Amino acid sequence: MEKRPIVVIGDANVDLVIQMPKSIDVENIEKSQAEPNLYGGGSAANVAVAISRLGSPVEFIGGIGDDGYGQYVRDDLISEKVGTESLHTIPNSFTPMVIATIMPDGERMIVVWPPERDADLKLDLTHIDEDLISNSGWLHTSGMCLRASPVRETILESMKIAKEHGIPTSLDLNLRLELWGWEDGIRETTEKAMTLSDYVFGNAAEEIIPISNKNNLEEALTFLSLDQKTIVARKGSSGSIAMSDGKTIETKAYPSKAIDTLGAGDAFCGGFIVSRMEGSSLEEALQWGNAVASLQINQPGARGVPSSDQVRSVLEENK
Repeated sequence: MEKRPIVVIGDANVDLVIQMPKSIDVENIEKSQAEPNLYGGGSAANVAVAISRLGSPVEFIGGIGDDGYGQYVRDDLISEKVGTESLHTIPNSFTPMVIATIMPDGERMIVVWPPERDADLKLDLTHIDEDLISNSGWLHTSGMCLRASPVRETILESMKIAKEHGIPTSLDLNLRLELWGWEDGIRETTEKAMTLSDYVFGNAAEEIIPISNKNNLEEALTFLSLDQKTIVARKGSSGSIAMSDGKTIETKAYPSKAIDTLGAGDAFCGGFIVSRMEGSSLEEALQWGNAVASLQINQPGARGVPSSDQVRSVLEENK
């Protein structure tokens, strides 16, 4: 039987990635300067690409500008075998760029340019294919597009459609509090999206604890999972932990040498969703998420997601 596609709705952009050298040769300064590289990006689009590379059919809903970067995004998703019939070109709009400076230890500093973004925030209700959502196997979205209208309302309505048809829904918080804080009513909007979600992903310290208003991760997980949703907290090199139905499951990270942590959380979500769609247990899905993320950070850019065979090899080696 043909698999029902996973639908991802949200942001798509380009990433300009600059890998900083470990040291600078002051006598040959030009040779020490890092060369920027352009990649496809966007939290939601990254998850869509991860799902495709792991062998599951996926459709992407989003907005891009009528500019060169928009065409780059479309071509990139097509090359990754992501369905783009619901990727809409917004007239007189531009496609945002994320400028990521990668430190020698793999950690990154991010700047969005221009800060107010544009095309990805203009996705409106006329762009939504209700049949696509109602016939999907899963709907995933990102908090990156919950800060502005009309895309905010569009995503919430899409999640309502999925819930009405019994489609599993997931939200990756992507609060980016270090960039925007709680402005624009983001807490209230995020909480609305969480009520429509069966699964909520987030960084343990930077997102799960702040959105819960609790003092520690255990209290946060307990509080956020009260209304029968699964809360998944990513802990980087310490692995991941989830709470569902009052039970806590914790899994370890896998050995990895971090070259670039950009997109690690997106890779985790893609691995987790594909695993759950294939009928895996919650613990197995966490392990898949950890394994995909560990392989992702071995590659530059946010699109270093491995194949499913590579993931299985990591899981087998680390039993």
